[in-house]
Amino acid sequence: MGRNKVSMQTIADQLKISKVTVYKALNNQPYVSEELREKILQAAAELGYTVKDKQESTLHNNLAFIVPKRFFLESDSFYTTIFYHLNNLCHKDGLTLTLYVIKREDELGCLVPYTLSRDNCDGIFIAGEMTADYIRAVDGLGLPTLLTDFYETDARHDCVIADNFLNGFSAANYLIEKGHRDIGFVGRAGQTLSIADRFYGYRKALAAHALEYDPRWHLSNNDPDTGVYSLDIPLPETLPTAFVCHCDRAAYFLIQRLQMAGLSVPGDISVISFDNTTLAENARPALTTVDISTKEIARSAYAQLRKRIADNTLPAQRIYIQSNIIERDSVAQR
Repeated sequence: MGRNKVSMQTIADQLKISKVTVYKALNNQPYVSEELREKILQAAAELGYTVKDKQESTLHNNLAFIVPKRFFLESDSFYTTIFYHLNNLCHKDGLTLTLYVIKREDELGCLVPYTLSRDNCDGIFIAGEMTADYIRAVDGLGLPTLLTDFYETDARHDCVIADNFLNGFSAANYLIEKGHRDIGFVGRAGQTLSIADRFYGYRKALAAHALEYDPRWHLSNNDPDTGVYSLDIPLPETLPTAFVCHCDRAAYFLIQRLQMAGLSVPGDISVISFDNTTLAENARPALTTVDISTKEIARSAYAQLRKRIADNTLPAQRIYIQSNIIERDSVAQR
C-alpha cells in the first residue's frame, strides 16, 4: 500500500481504536499500554506508514460538549455548571471545549451538528440523557464518547454519574428519620433514568419502613419535552406531610404552588430535593437537598475521557461520585 494512501486514521480503523491513540503510540507518548503500542507499531509497518505528515503530527486539541436544550437552558444551572468546570479543565491543558446545544427536533431526527467530526475533534461529552438513537448517531463519528450524569443499560460507553437509587433512598429516609410517614414524590419516573432511579430509591425507603406508597401523592410539574416547569398543576385533596422532588427546580415550583394554596414550607409540608444548585441556596425557604457535585462530575468525566482518547480499547467504565445531604430550611421535624 502506498504511503499516500496510509494515514493514522487507516491504522486506527484497522485496529478499531482512536486516531488519538495511534498518534500517542507513534510519538511515544504516555497513556498507551506497551502491548497496544506494539500492535500499533506493527500495523503501521505492515501498512507502510513510516513518515508522519506534519498535519497529522498534531492533535486537534478540541473536545465537544453535547447537551439537549431542555436541560441546558433552565436557570437551575446544573449542566451549565458542569460545562463551566469542564471548560476550565480544558483551558488549563490547552484544549478547546466546543458547546453544542441540541434542539428536541434535532435529537428526535438524529441530526448531529455538521461541524462536528473526527477531523476537528478528539472526544465528546454527552451531558443529560439523550435518546439511544441519537447516541448511536454520535457513535457514527467514530470518536471516544463519555456520558455525563446518565448511563445506558447496555453499558457501551463510559459514564460518570451519582448513585441516584441510593440518593433517592437517602432523601426519603432522611424525611422518615425526621418523623414523616406520609411522603410524596415529584417527578416523571419515565422521563430519565436518573429520575426513575431516584423514584425507586424513594419507594425502597418507604418499603423498608413498612410505609405505603400513595399514587395520589406522585406529582409532576414540568414538560418532559421542553423541560419547562409550571405552577399550573392540581394538588390532591389530601396532601402528605413531605415531598421528595427530583431536582431543585421541581422543588422550587412545588413550594410556590403550595404557598398559592395557603400552605407553608416547612410548617405544613416539608420538601427535599436533589442537585444543590444555586437555586437551592436562593429559594425561600432555602432547600434541603442532596448535593450532586458538578465539579466532581466534571473532574471525573474529564479524566476518564482523556484516558479513553489515549486507549479506546479499555472496557467501558461506570464511575460513581459521592453525594451527601445539605441541610437547610425546607424540612421540619414532625
